[in-house]
Amino acid sequence: MNKNTLIVVGSGIKFMSHLTIESKACIEKSDKVLYLVNEPAMQSWIEQANKSAESLDFLYTKHKARHDNYLLIAEYIFDNLKKYETLCVVMYGHPTVFAQPALYATNMAIQNGYNAVIMPGISSEDCLYADLRIDPGSCGCQSFEATDFIIYRRVYDSSSHLILWQSSVIGVLNQPGYHDPLNGLAILVEYLSEKYSLDHEIVVYEAAQYPGFKPKIDKVLLRALAQTKIGRIATLYVPPNKQPIPDLVMLEKIKKIT
Repeated sequence: MNKNTLIVVGSGIKFMSHLTIESKACIEKSDKVLYLVNEPAMQSWIEQANKSAESLDFLYTKHKARHDNYLLIAEYIFDNLKKYETLCVVMYGHPTVFAQPALYATNMAIQNGYNAVIMPGISSEDCLYADLRIDPGSCGCQSFEATDFIIYRRVYDSSSHLILWQSSVIGVLNQPGYHDPLNGLAILVEYLSEKYSLDHEIVVYEAAQYPGFKPKIDKVLLRALAQTKIGRIATLYVPPNKQPIPDLVMLEKIKKIT
């Protein structure tokens, strides 16, 4: 086992408010810090907290295909791990929620005999639960990347909460130039209308990024979603449209053991 250690932390969504004490200490004390965060104030704080800090932004658009960039970032992280006893990588939000480079690098480190640990951060899904007052345990919750949801025709239950990520870039697999999100939203509306009424209410949600700011919560009818301009970081929440139907056979089995 190599003594060098990779520590992957999440910066959370809201500037500084979501950064845990443990993650903050890792950023400040590590021999080297690499970061990929999309919030300028957090970038500035990281660079002040550790003079070795280096942004990974220059690798994010190196290739046309996003997946190729993710692999490039993971390899760069691994190359730095060989040089430093403690390497801290800071990712926006939760470090494994839509942050594939961090997972790739962690797996690469472990497979090659290095120490690696991932510290959880607050994701936009956590913020969504709080801001929309949703308990995922009340009726279950399904969460999908929007393009994946459509392409694979994911089977979902409309009696549970449904969360759809990256709905503004449906079908965009490469680094986009000009992209009209309404085209992808039209396809999404068509797919959702198989289970939901066109008058079903959808929430377009964006978590607040700074203390004191309010989240963006816009409610639109499903029929209007394809004409709604949504932000690049917006997440869609689709509330349940019916009550679940219990399986009476399973219900009887449960009764027998309680």
